[in-house]
Amino acid sequence: MNMGVHGTGKNNSNRRRKLPAGILFWMVFFIIILFLFIVNMPTIRKTLQSTRLVERLTNMPVEVGEESLPDAEPPISVITVSPPVETYPELTDVLPELSAPDEDADTPENEPAPEVEALPPPEAAMPPPAEVAALEENAPETRERVIYFVKIDSSGLVFTSPVRRRVPVSDSPLIDALNLLLRGPTEAEQKQGLTSLIPEGVRIQNARVAGNTAVISFNENFMFNSYGAEGYIAQLRQIIWTATEFPNVYDVQILIEGRRVDFLGESIRIGRPIGRDSL
Repeated sequence: MNMGVHGTGKNNSNRRRKLPAGILFWMVFFIIILFLFIVNMPTIRKTLQSTRLVERLTNMPVEVGEESLPDAEPPISVITVSPPVETYPELTDVLPELSAPDEDADTPENEPAPEVEALPPPEAAMPPPAEVAALEENAPETRERVIYFVKIDSSGLVFTSPVRRRVPVSDSPLIDALNLLLRGPTEAEQKQGLTSLIPEGVRIQNARVAGNTAVISFNENFMFNSYGAEGYIAQLRQIIWTATEFPNVYDVQILIEGRRVDFLGESIRIGRPIGRDSL
């Protein structure tokens, strides 16, 4: 009997030893989980705040610390300024004569409106076609002529440059072209760098064509050029190039006051006809 009782107590003691071991395991596991939770509490809190998990699950606002919003911009305060309200006097105070008509004033009734002169229609301002045709018939006939001026570059070299002009048709086209040359370049041509080296005061006394030679007589001013030999050559080129633009003129004989002169300046020979190839 004693042996059976003893055996049963031994089995109960073994069961008691196994039961606390399982509880101890779960207690240790819970402690470890709690420890890890406490240690990682800041990280867990930041994660919840950044993901707003609690707010999404509970649909409630969650307090967020200032450290969770490092990039938040400071609030902008808007100040509304109302414009000052200005008061204006009544128009009847400023312009009493406009507020109500003056009954005592003498105003003529049914005064007629001033008459306005009617403008003629646009067709009346234009001349009739017959008059336009007559004006076109009476307009002088013109023809294009080529005259020559010169250009001087920065190094001092002189170049002959042609200019086209329209002149009225006449019985003396050579004299017309030469007189146009003596007037010099226009303002627009001067802006393009054109000039004339023919001395001022030069005038044409007469000009004629004998065979294929243009005989042109100038006054004495043609003999004096302040630019020296280059100036003499340039003025001769302007005259000769302009005269030989006419198809029947091959060269030019220069006369001074109707007389033949051998030299222009000291060394420029003009005693015989001069063509473009001579200069």
